[in-house]
Amino acid sequence: MRKKIKISYIQILLIFLPTIFLNSLEEKSILNKEIKLEIEFSGITESYDEYDIKAEFDGSPMSIFVSTFQKINSNDVLIKFITGEAAALLKTAKDPQEKKEIINRWKNMMSFSDIKAPFSGIITKIYINNESFVNKGEKLITIARKMRVVAKNKEQLLIDPIPGLITTVETQNFKKYKAILTNFIQEDKGKWKLFFDLENFSDLKGGEKIKGTLIIANKNNARVIPNSDIFEYNNKKYILIEFEPGIINENETEIISFKYNYLKISKDIFKYVK
Repeated sequence: MRKKIKISYIQILLIFLPTIFLNSLEEKSILNKEIKLEIEFSGITESYDEYDIKAEFDGSPMSIFVSTFQKINSNDVLIKFITGEAAALLKTAKDPQEKKEIINRWKNMMSFSDIKAPFSGIITKIYINNESFVNKGEKLITIARKMRVVAKNKEQLLIDPIPGLITTVETQNFKKYKAILTNFIQEDKGKWKLFFDLENFSDLKGGEKIKGTLIIANKNNARVIPNSDIFEYNNKKYILIEFEPGIINENETEIISFKYNYLKISKDIFKYVK
């Protein structure tokens, strides 16, 4: 009596897998062509690198020459300040008219001093007005040395950005500004927080919406294959590429060089080996 032979599905698969694998291959060529990587991004403006100008003596502002978000240059006069012992009398003034009368009556005992900008920047905060009386050490004005865009990319970016890349950003009212990528933080795979320093931002305010396009890389003569032809193993990328053999013995083959042909593996093959 003949015995029945049981053959499992796995055994059958192992018999036919070489044929299935070979039928899943397609010979293709690596192309020399232009490749460009660019991303769109959007974000908001914010001032940073701020510096507080404080009162160096008791007194009162006679004139304030700047306003919030105004661009200033180094040594610009920001405030004309009244100082001296008689300046304390200004604290008793009930209204601007009485303040003027005190200044006229005691002007010979008062000193006038200009508060100047120590560097170029943008006015972000003004803590006083013409009716204020301030004590030594109180904040007068905050100046931001720089303005930047904090943005996020819309498309996935799978390689690190490069600091120093230059682009043009645009506001909602279509004004354009030069921007330089200064820093970046990866928040998730392909997702980045991008920081751009702005140039010539005299009419920009914090919180404005900005958009732009950043070219990460652009090569005219690059070796290129479709992403779908690549397979990954242990977070590394592979292709089955043709090579020029040299010395061949029973167990080993010398590789002289790699050629421009490779084998694409059909994704269908992987359903047999899950």
